[in-house]
Amino acid sequence: MTAPTDPERELLQAALRGDAAAAASLTRALADLVWSACLRVSQDKPDAEAGFRDVMTALRANNFARLRGFDGRARFRIYAALVVRDLLTERVMKLLALGAAQGWRSFEAFFSEDMRRIILRHLPGSNHRQNREDAYQSLCEALLKNDLQRLKAYSGRGSPSGFILQVIENLAIDHVRTIVPRRRLPAAIQRLSALDQSVFRLLYWERLPPDPKALLPHLARDEPHVSQAAVADSIANVRAALPASYSAEAHGPDKMIDLSAADESLLGDGDLAVPTPEDNLLGEQQASLLEQALAVVRQALPRLNASERLYLQYALNGHPAREIARLAGLPVETVHKLAQRVKKQLRDEIGETDAVKKWRLSV
Repeated sequence: MTAPTDPERELLQAALRGDAAAAASLTRALADLVWSACLRVSQDKPDAEAGFRDVMTALRANNFARLRGFDGRARFRIYAALVVRDLLTERVMKLLALGAAQGWRSFEAFFSEDMRRIILRHLPGSNHRQNREDAYQSLCEALLKNDLQRLKAYSGRGSPSGFILQVIENLAIDHVRTIVPRRRLPAAIQRLSALDQSVFRLLYWERLPPDPKALLPHLARDEPHVSQAAVADSIANVRAALPASYSAEAHGPDKMIDLSAADESLLGDGDLAVPTPEDNLLGEQQASLLEQALAVVRQALPRLNASERLYLQYALNGHPAREIARLAGLPVETVHKLAQRVKKQLRDEIGETDAVKKWRLSV
């Protein structure tokens, strides 16, 4: 079976060889992609036009030097979109350096959707609507603090957009920790499968109805291929594992519980279990091992190609396969294959390292 051709890849190869006609054709081919990206992240048409000129100039500089890293293992369009995103981010960073007011307007136009998406992932559900708005304002204030110190800390190494998304993610986690009490799964639920645990959180923490069809969209991020029948089985498993007195109303996030009258089983291993010194020590050890494992992962990332890094970026930010397919302009089946390839490559490269093996054993 003959592999499908990629005309833009062939144009790039010719342009890199110095073919003027190919360079002109490649410029025209990239123009629509760049213009669409500039429109999405600009405040008005003049701003979009200025961004378009800056990005196209950067793309054409030094005979398309920014595109020389394309290795042909992914669609050229995906690689180009990743480069354009980073170029637009670099432009925003320059505007921030020139002046906080104009730079911040450009930054918010570019990243507000990402900020709200990250916040929604950490604070889902209608009961957190106001908390999400408060979180957005809190993140903006934190980013603006000390003359945009956090954003200006970018060293120039690695992806600028990846750096900013990580800063936003860290700030979102810090904010959520101040408003949402940390909850532990009951011991009976910890012994069940990952799907059962996810169903428990939706039923008893998010207070969603025990309807498999209604729960499916909420499970799509972590369990993209789960069926309604499997969800129905998980609901039954969760109910069978919990004490008869356990209810969403009694143990929801906004409910106060009289500790003197609380069920001993709940205090011993449930949501309100008080960690012992041994628990604290284990938690510290796991955090240390996790940090070591993440350092190994970071070392492996440069060996992934552009499409693999893009997939991993979206996946680690909580996007389900269908959303990644939409953002990357790929069929869902291709995204699933990409996920399998990335997981296999990471397993092959880091699965046997001491740091990763110790972390896996600890959890």
